[in-house]
Amino acid sequence: MKPELEKSLTGYGWLLGVLCIFWLTAAGCEDRRVQLAAASLVRVNDRSIMVGEFNRRFDAVSAEFPVSEETDSGIEKEMKLRLLHQLTEELILFERAEELSLAISDRELATAIKAIRVDYPEGEFEKILVEQAIVYGEWKEQLRMRLLKEKVVREDLEMSLSLTPEEVSASYEANFPDRDADKGRKLSDTDTDKKVIKLVRRQKAQDAYQTWLLDLKARYDVEINATAWEELIGS
Repeated sequence: MKPELEKSLTGYGWLLGVLCIFWLTAAGCEDRRVQLAAASLVRVNDRSIMVGEFNRRFDAVSAEFPVSEETDSGIEKEMKLRLLHQLTEELILFERAEELSLAISDRELATAIKAIRVDYPEGEFEKILVEQAIVYGEWKEQLRMRLLKEKVVREDLEMSLSLTPEEVSASYEANFPDRDADKGRKLSDTDTDKKVIKLVRRQKAQDAYQTWLLDLKARYDVEINATAWEELIGS
């Protein structure tokens, strides 16, 4: 074999070797991405959020609040950590909803959708969904889940809080200063009284929410996949 040809084949073989290593590395990375996407990231009892679902949710968040390449990577990690906490909280609330036999009926969902669409001109709601590349069916199910979380908080936390006449009177003074503060002490059934009582109850629920949530978390088997999480944040 001529030296020139042998040299050419040797170089060609080296190139093939490099390409083969690159292909094997890329294939291995792709296999790992597939495996990671199917792995459970956070589990609450028998409910889980997979890494793939986390990534989809994070992509949606990133689209609304984009992080540039020049931005400190710590911001992206913080965004991912917040999402992890949010998804863990969702699983806890859904677990509690099942315990309480709570659900959102199709009728409740339709009523909520109607209330949302009424604020938009004809056809504008659908236009916004298309512009933002939002699938209506997925948006509707996300709304159902949000309504369910709100129902759990309302039924399990808000309704368990007792109100005092003094708290209602203080709310009257803060929100209806032109009315008699003593009116709240009667806890009557007028529309205004109902609004004030609802407001006070909601404010108390906000103050008690984190403690209530931590109590629920302590009752459930909550597990974070540390290996998957470290890969997600690049640790």
